[in-house]
Amino acid sequence: MSDQQSIPAEIPVLIVGMGPTGLMLASELQLCGVDCLVLGTAATPEWESRALGFTPSTLEIFAHRDMLGEFGPLELSHAVHFAGIVIPADRISSPHPSAMRFPQYRTEAVLRGRATRLGAAVRPGYTVREVRELEGALETAAEGPGGPVIVRSRYVVGCDGAHSTVRKTAGLEFPLTPPDVQMLLADIEHVGLPNNRFGKKTPHGMVMSGPLTDTVDRLIVCDFRAEPLERGTRVEAKHLAQAYRNVTGEDLPAGKIRWASSFNDASGMAPSFRKGNILLAGDAAHIHLPAGGQGMNVSLQDAANLGWKLAAAVQGWAPEGLLDSYDTERRQAAAELLANTRAQGQLFLRGAEVDPVRALLQRLFTLPEAASLAADEVTGMALRYDTGDGAPEPVGRLLPTRHLRLPGEDGPPHGLLREGRGLLLRSGKDVGNDDTDALLRRWKARVDARTVPGTDERPDADLLVRPDGHVAWTSHGTEPLSDALTRWFGSAG
Repeated sequence: MSDQQSIPAEIPVLIVGMGPTGLMLASELQLCGVDCLVLGTAATPEWESRALGFTPSTLEIFAHRDMLGEFGPLELSHAVHFAGIVIPADRISSPHPSAMRFPQYRTEAVLRGRATRLGAAVRPGYTVREVRELEGALETAAEGPGGPVIVRSRYVVGCDGAHSTVRKTAGLEFPLTPPDVQMLLADIEHVGLPNNRFGKKTPHGMVMSGPLTDTVDRLIVCDFRAEPLERGTRVEAKHLAQAYRNVTGEDLPAGKIRWASSFNDASGMAPSFRKGNILLAGDAAHIHLPAGGQGMNVSLQDAANLGWKLAAAVQGWAPEGLLDSYDTERRQAAAELLANTRAQGQLFLRGAEVDPVRALLQRLFTLPEAASLAADEVTGMALRYDTGDGAPEPVGRLLPTRHLRLPGEDGPPHGLLREGRGLLLRSGKDVGNDDTDALLRRWKARVDARTVPGTDERPDADLLVRPDGHVAWTSHGTEPLSDALTRWFGSAG
């Protein structure tokens, strides 16, 4: 069967873009029982490392899905940074430190394997030209190895990056803030650059460097005085060498460049992540300075938030407003992301005028509470969805697992949400509660239950957890459990 023949003519969900965001979304949809097709131009080549690891918030989601083992042993970081100011990893409110030196092409390989095993049709070599509405459905026109194809679908999700065709089709284009600085990025073989992965600021710029593998170094350099390269200009050795000398006053050791690119600090986000049955996720929805490696991770979390909600809409049980909550919640997450990356850009990519502010922050971050706040901000752990109802902590947050222990296990839990369903975590105080037991029987098609005794660090409370790992309800609030179940999981079966 040819690749063109293997493209279904009709599918519930078409995902455009086969980077980490699209592949993660495909996995989430298939896990929930919804078939999807992923069309993309090509996978990231193995010589392009791009994104290099996972934040604790992403690792929490992987742990909930019981998929951490699919990535193999991960190299964990002892620290994170805010604009180059180093913060110890123990200040993060997660049991998972950041994972580093895991290149994007390996992430894509893992996620593609998972999506395929779960039944997704992943088809490289296709360029989407247009998405149009026709007779109550969406028709997507693409060009592939065998010529043009047309796919009908109920939903289309644009995970096709900063220059998204899907976003343009939906009329959701947005202005970017004007770029102020440009950074050059390269992976260079056999150089032996200083291990300076959190970055060093000089009077003339900023440089980050360090080993990516045993034989390859990563270099990022920002020369404050350089004129930005014109868009489309190929980054060559001479550009890297000049910028490195301007910033550090030293010569860049000679070495073979595996790949090089440039980026700037322009940022912005779509006015909405949804227009009818067209949705946006990842870089198609938000663009920002890639400070602290947050970009891919926030995009993966877009997919985790959208997957179960879109599946509910396809399957017909989504309560009113559930799919709209993707737009509300993830635009909140994107706004917070843009705010912290812009702040880091101002502190790290400007001249001596900002050094007094950096010095003040360095002193503030010696205070545990301030350090924890900044560490959680740059790792995604500070995000708390605004539910608008005044619910108490931890509603809106990722399920707190730092002090959560399942009976008979020493470490944080894995696999609590492996089936992509909701979960009622019971503290054990209400065991035998007939009302709760009756509710669980009514929602058994979509919500599981698990008893996890409280600890001194984790107060006794029942928690309703959504499939994406965020807490939807606590018994310490005033909302009845039945109302929360209906609001997030629809009418009882």
